[in-house]
Amino acid sequence: MNKTRYLLAGTLLTVLSACSSQPPKPISNTDSTKIHSTSTDAVVTLDKSLAAPDLTIIKNGKTLKLTRIMEGGACKNDQQGALGLFRLYTNPEDVERIKQNQGSAVFADFELLIETFSMLALQKTIDQFDFQPDLFALSESDAQKKLADKFTRMFISLIADDIAEFEIKTTLMIDVSPLPNALTIYLNGCETAHDH
Repeated sequence: MNKTRYLLAGTLLTVLSACSSQPPKPISNTDSTKIHSTSTDAVVTLDKSLAAPDLTIIKNGKTLKLTRIMEGGACKNDQQGALGLFRLYTNPEDVERIKQNQGSAVFADFELLIETFSMLALQKTIDQFDFQPDLFALSESDAQKKLADKFTRMFISLIADDIAEFEIKTTLMIDVSPLPNALTIYLNGCETAHDH
């Protein structure tokens, strides 16, 4: 189990650093990034018709712009885990001010900090998450949606203090959150967080 955790931690750091500013592509059942289960009905999957994430959000009266899409995943145990896309929003005014005052090189340090606390929040969420699907879900996609929404709320709660500390330390307003309709919650057969 410890070997798996170290492998997952290394994989998560690598995975969270692989980003794009373009809208996410759907994770399909044939995609090589999918966690494979030994049982075909063991995974609750979601309708893969993903909507693009919001390009801007409002936080504390300020507009934050989508800066990156990060992909991350981890296992709680051999059976349960999650894989999904995570949005990073930043305040463009803060970015420009910091560039002028400190130079662009400081953003590499910021990026590493964000990736690190995002990875830790993801692992904490997975470790604390109750993977039991809603018994009243109307379908597998409904069960997936409910699990993804619950996972998103927990992740946002667990990462909030890290974001607040980062904002105080760096003066850069950010937000990190999962894209709920791009999360896949695995119930049986989580062997690895990411296959590439």
